[in-house]
Amino acid sequence: MICNMKCSINKKYYFLLLILLFAGGLPAKSSNLDKTKPEDIIRLASYNIRTKGDKGDKSWEVRLNALVDVVRRNKFDMFAIQEGRTSQLKDMMILNEYSYIGRDRDGDNKGEHCAIYYKKDRFKVLKHGDFWYSETPDIPSYGWGARCRRICTWGYFKDLRTGKKFYVFNSHTDHEATEARRQSSFMLLEQVRKIAKGRPTFCTGDFNATPDEEPIQLLLKDSLLLDSYKCTLTPPKGPSGSFYAYDKTGKTAKRIDFIFVTPKIKILSYHTIDDDIKYNKYSSDHFPVMVEALLK
Repeated sequence: MICNMKCSINKKYYFLLLILLFAGGLPAKSSNLDKTKPEDIIRLASYNIRTKGDKGDKSWEVRLNALVDVVRRNKFDMFAIQEGRTSQLKDMMILNEYSYIGRDRDGDNKGEHCAIYYKKDRFKVLKHGDFWYSETPDIPSYGWGARCRRICTWGYFKDLRTGKKFYVFNSHTDHEATEARRQSSFMLLEQVRKIAKGRPTFCTGDFNATPDEEPIQLLLKDSLLLDSYKCTLTPPKGPSGSFYAYDKTGKTAKRIDFIFVTPKIKILSYHTIDDDIKYNKYSSDHFPVMVEALLK
């Protein structure tokens, strides 16, 4: 009688365990996310900061303070900028917890940069360099009918918290020449393969193309890169568009700013940061886009 009762209880208990297991209430083995330490997560953003020249509340002198607030409020560990002129980078030295790599695109130490900013107490630069989107990528040059010289700055970093190493490639492709954007996509893939050699890589930038346009499709047809907006483990936060052109309704915003990653990077979250609307202060005509990422 006692034996039968025990057997009956054991069967009921086993059956309950099976129900919980297949219902997801009792995972067969703990997820890697359960073992994630918050300090291992990298908060990385792509941020077209808008060059100088606008007036009034859109002038750089006014926008600078708003930009500093955006960076610090959102606790970027790294952020890759586009359109920053040498004088703007000097002004941004007030963000003294960061250092940066990158040179100007025109070769006169005055032009726009695709600089990569990083927290000095967290990351160490192991190597860095630049190339131009043109037939002569080693010197400042125009390519494939582009209106402007276009540069990509890259860096190889070591995370001092985890010891893990990774690359960041930061680009700003041409806003007028379609062929230049196409060829830039091919060149980016080629350079990532050549330089990073299979190591974890982020590719940030303003690509002046939307997800359905050919330059982006060319990047995604290749198995090398994934769109972090699509592969995030949680639903993207904020508006879908990133270039809002100072329209605070956000209705005209287009998604032309991207963070692509290689499969060795896990994207925990994706956020289009519309602080310019929330706080009614212009920092740029683009919203920064940010991911929380883990190196596998």
